[in-house]
Amino acid sequence: MWQSIGHERVQRFLQRAIARGSLGHAVLFAGPESVGKQTLAFDLTAALLCSRQPHDPCWECRDCKGIVRQQHPDFHLVQLEEGRKSIRMDQVAALQRAVSLRPYQAPQRVSLILDAHLLQPEASQRLLKTLEEPPPHNTLILTAASMHLLPQTLLSRCQVLRLTALPRRRVQTALEQRGVPQESAAFLAAASLGRLGWAITASMRPELREQEEALVQALVRTLQADRAARTALVEELLDEVSDVDRLFDLWCEWWRSYLLHQLGVQDGLDGDSSAFGSEVGFDIPLQDVSTAIKRINEAREWIRANVNVRLALETLVLHLPEAS
Repeated sequence: MWQSIGHERVQRFLQRAIARGSLGHAVLFAGPESVGKQTLAFDLTAALLCSRQPHDPCWECRDCKGIVRQQHPDFHLVQLEEGRKSIRMDQVAALQRAVSLRPYQAPQRVSLILDAHLLQPEASQRLLKTLEEPPPHNTLILTAASMHLLPQTLLSRCQVLRLTALPRRRVQTALEQRGVPQESAAFLAAASLGRLGWAITASMRPELREQEEALVQALVRTLQADRAARTALVEELLDEVSDVDRLFDLWCEWWRSYLLHQLGVQDGLDGDSSAFGSEVGFDIPLQDVSTAIKRINEAREWIRANVNVRLALETLVLHLPEAS
């Protein structure tokens, strides 16, 4: 049974490719953080090595259990080591030694490189040699936050499969099936931006949800505040926000929800989604919504261009529309 949720199209493609023997010798899963790349990568690993159910891992045989414990003799895992900022060349050298060996227990060997975009340049170059001349009976699986973060030379030798964000309802349903209350599941589904892994983590960390709610409420307070109060709110944001990109993502999502709610469009969420635009108790002209989103993205680009964060935030909040 494949454990991945919401990427059925990719899963079906992989199952057909395995059955036909057309799977590439190197497969790259590319997509946003926590969108499900690692889960799908382990699913594919088990599908290739499972001895009980070909193409469909059982997670009960010794092969599947060995993958879970990272003790399978024909499975080699490369990932960022604790305290490091990049994957080192000697880790790739160890992988090369592993792939040079004949399979011991399964028909083939599988190597998995998590967050391949963190490979040191020298490590990428060394890995390229393996991808150019892959030993027989080997499959390499890579994950990356974006295909654009990898050298073109590596990309050209991989079968690239892009994973996109999941629909809100799918995330909410998955959370509720894990026992998350409907109201919390609805909020986390919206805040996740389609990243189920993030939503699951946040559901187990109440303080993380509280932080996200505070960032959303900061926008609501801004819309109701006068100019002097808005400047004071910037001071609060500078003290509380460590990831401005995340703040802007949440604010854009709030505006999206507000627009859909005002237009009477179902957004795929059940439960109370008031923190994301519904029933906020005030009105904003719809023509101002697109302007607000444009201003948020402009502020994002300014900061990426090294404009002072305080200046960018002050300019943004002073130009957001006023609630009536």
